[in-house]
Amino acid sequence: MWDFIAVELHRQRRLRGVSGAQLARIIGRDRSIVSRIESGKIPMQLDHAEIIDREWDLDRLFTRLVSFAKDRKEGDWRIGTLAEQEARATRIRMWEIGLVSGLLQTPEYARAAFAVGLVSDLDRAVETRLSRQAAVFERERPPEVSVILNWVVLEQPVGSPEIMRAQLAKLLEVGELPHVSVRVLPKEAGAHVGYDGSLKLLTVDARDMAYSDTPHGAGLVTDPKDVLDFQVRYDRIGVLAAPTGPSRAMIQDAMEKYR
Repeated sequence: MWDFIAVELHRQRRLRGVSGAQLARIIGRDRSIVSRIESGKIPMQLDHAEIIDREWDLDRLFTRLVSFAKDRKEGDWRIGTLAEQEARATRIRMWEIGLVSGLLQTPEYARAAFAVGLVSDLDRAVETRLSRQAAVFERERPPEVSVILNWVVLEQPVGSPEIMRAQLAKLLEVGELPHVSVRVLPKEAGAHVGYDGSLKLLTVDARDMAYSDTPHGAGLVTDPKDVLDFQVRYDRIGVLAAPTGPSRAMIQDAMEKYR
């Protein structure tokens, strides 16, 4: 709805030959505000909608649209950050192609993983990651968590052998929790849709959303049709993954290699 309002504002403005600067003067704001509304970065305010409807004789078009958008049960115009949604989720499903899921990392593993990237403040990055973990696992009613790890995660060293062994031990420990499932996709599975990249599915307020974890396109996905694509990918990966028992055995075997 907010996207529609943004597009309709741009259309109505161009229809009248009004520049962004002129519209900004009409509503008494800076030109940048108009640009940000039309690009969908911020929502139109109700008082601005009323001014525009009056100036352009639109019979309360934007007033009704903005009022309807603000009253929708789906929530605010912003969905917040991944960490905010994780802290509210009742169910979290994850597929990881190359690293242990951030929510399951030990501090040492997280630091080693951050160290090879572009993180300037390692201490802060690790602290933030641990805070995310606490928000998920230390609440009164933690979510149902299902994790599928690519076999590469067990074989690819991150940090020292001691760090890897402790990390794998944590996977075994967390996997014993009644609300957590840790499974491994074996090497023998061959090519599969999981190679498109890691993904995360969150159920928040009985609504599913997805998180695409790619270097240049990471972000939350809320459109039901797009979320369904992520769910299909996750289900297809899950069919190929080993059950929890054999997965634990795979993790234990990997631990022995890091002695």
